[in-house]
Amino acid sequence: MKLFNIVLVGLAASAAAQTSNDQAFLGIFAETHVTRIVGMKMKAMPNLPPGFKLPASVAAMMPGPPKRSLTVRLWSPSIAPDSATATLAPPPGLMVGDKLNLSLYRPQPAAATGGGTSGSGGSSSSQPPDMTIKIYWGSSPTVQPGQPKEFNLGTLTPEQQMAMGKSMQKGMSAMHMGKEQGNYFYKTGWTTGYWPGDSDTVAIPDGASLAGTFNLETNYTGNVSIDAPAGVDFLPGIEMTSPDLGQKIDFSGPINFQWNALPNAIGQFATIVGIQDKHTIIIWSSSEVYVDQLMADMGYMQMSEVKDSVSKKIFLPGDATSMTVPAGIFADADGSFMTMVAYGPGNAKDTAQPIPRIQTKSTFMLMLGGKKGGPRPSGDGKR
Repeated sequence: MKLFNIVLVGLAASAAAQTSNDQAFLGIFAETHVTRIVGMKMKAMPNLPPGFKLPASVAAMMPGPPKRSLTVRLWSPSIAPDSATATLAPPPGLMVGDKLNLSLYRPQPAAATGGGTSGSGGSSSSQPPDMTIKIYWGSSPTVQPGQPKEFNLGTLTPEQQMAMGKSMQKGMSAMHMGKEQGNYFYKTGWTTGYWPGDSDTVAIPDGASLAGTFNLETNYTGNVSIDAPAGVDFLPGIEMTSPDLGQKIDFSGPINFQWNALPNAIGQFATIVGIQDKHTIIIWSSSEVYVDQLMADMGYMQMSEVKDSVSKKIFLPGDATSMTVPAGIFADADGSFMTMVAYGPGNAKDTAQPIPRIQTKSTFMLMLGGKKGGPRPSGDGKR
């Protein structure tokens, strides 16, 4: 897994901003997340030592039952003054208090380095690694004709490397919750208001609801209100019913994943990534057509984008409850993991200032293991 992260970081390009060129933008993003590890029975996290609390973004990614989280981002097209403040009053049903105080991040201009490369070795640091990527797609018991799509990173043109980096960055932005990582957290020359802040440990209760009105008040970029109407609420957690995740998975045959239906979901997408012998990355996606996006989570997409992807068979329909990974794709992988996202409904205004949007999704991460690790299958106990 460490090797794969190094490849992603090395190729990822700077993320493009998601906001308009000159308009402030408020994003209220509600997520339900589940992390599972094959061979480990799902259970709640053990109690932490007295006084020790995990940041909300870290706690949400730990294995266990579904966890709800709320992410607030306020982008404004200037550097806010030192006296700037921003607060968001949520509906009472969210059960996080009467007022959320947004922390403000003001990016500083990058210092000139006087050179085009960093680190030792000069320009060699920008050279892509000798890494082969094999891409499969589609739900099927066996590998379909024309697959895999295969290429080596070292043979890509600079333009192809840039395109791949941008695609991979979309996945990274959702996996790493930081001010300066990903499309949703940072833009040069803009002030970013964010909640939870660096020291916030607020967890969203299981019985919480988005229903009601969110009111933003600032003294530097305007005020706005937006409703979460009926049907726009936290999605259920993705619950796999097959295969048995408490047992090691047989990668030599087709793997049929089944999960409980997700009411109100409008589109779904899954990806499995495996590393083989340190020089091969294997990627499978649930898309029925080949797409350039290599990671499953592409941020908080607007409903129209999700519906368009469903119509083009890039995403599974919202009512889908199964998919099949072709036999043998990951049989020789040293390690692999699956990420899955189900997009839910939202609400937006296009005439207010700041422009507000509420969006929902449910995400699932599954550590699958591989041929050199992971749990042993249950049985007679023989080694």
